[in-house]
Amino acid sequence: MIDAHSRISIPFESHLFNQWLPRLDSYGDLSDPARQKRLVSDIVRLGVVRDWSPRPTPEDVARHVKGPGFGAVANAVMEWAARTAGKPRWGEKTPQHTMMHDEVLATWPRAQVIMIQRDPRAVAMSWKQARFHGNHVLPFAKAWVRHSQALDAVERKLPPHQRIRVSYEALVRDPETELRRLMAFLGEDFEAQQLEFHRKDSSYDTDQRNLARLRTPVSADSIDRWKSGLSQYEVRLVETICAETMAQRGYDPSPIGAKPITEARLGFARRVEVPVQRVAGAFKNLKGFVYLSRDLQWAVEQLLSGVFPEP
Repeated sequence: MIDAHSRISIPFESHLFNQWLPRLDSYGDLSDPARQKRLVSDIVRLGVVRDWSPRPTPEDVARHVKGPGFGAVANAVMEWAARTAGKPRWGEKTPQHTMMHDEVLATWPRAQVIMIQRDPRAVAMSWKQARFHGNHVLPFAKAWVRHSQALDAVERKLPPHQRIRVSYEALVRDPETELRRLMAFLGEDFEAQQLEFHRKDSSYDTDQRNLARLRTPVSADSIDRWKSGLSQYEVRLVETICAETMAQRGYDPSPIGAKPITEARLGFARRVEVPVQRVAGAFKNLKGFVYLSRDLQWAVEQLLSGVFPEP
């Protein structure tokens, strides 16, 4: 919706921080232009941004680098995306970056943060159906709690003019009202075309299920879809893990969840069910194999160049 605004570009996830910060030791001092240039090349060749359309080249990104360090590179990637879209502002939306908010805010201290909260049962169902996850809801429930706690930390850290909370349920029930509130927070005018975001063709390399969702207008029907999309056991699992945080966020438990899963049963799910379903899901995740091959290529290149980090 925000990407449909005439002044703001929101490209698909970049995974800049979660994918590349752990690897920075391999590049050494990024005040050295040659080392920084190698990082730019690796991000564009082997990172998730390789799947953007249009796809940047190392030269494209390098033209936007305005200083030393990783932050200048991350900023250049996003600046390239905005300029390519013909827009003066940009946003970044990688979910995993929620867990790296300290690093993100250190890089972009003036960032305005939109914190979206959604019912964990709906989140678990959505992630369960995604191509890039296993099918067991237990890891999703735990991740929802961690991400919720991270959002609380961001809220404590930032002043009100830099952060805003958005309820997913409120957004899909009344998208125009919530969008107007969001755009006012961002200091921009609401544009009616933002409600028509689904009419914009997406050339992102994603699966057909996700592509169909991108081409569908928001609907309140998605709020309760988990009631038919999750089994009773899955609902009980999610509500057992998320009970305290759900109550804090105003999500009511279901009658199904009135009987929590026992610790012994949770242990069995963690040790047996999750690994089995994760392996089974991996064989259906063809894109995951592509990402794995790129990670292996990166590791081999570092080894051959003699800069592989110490264990």
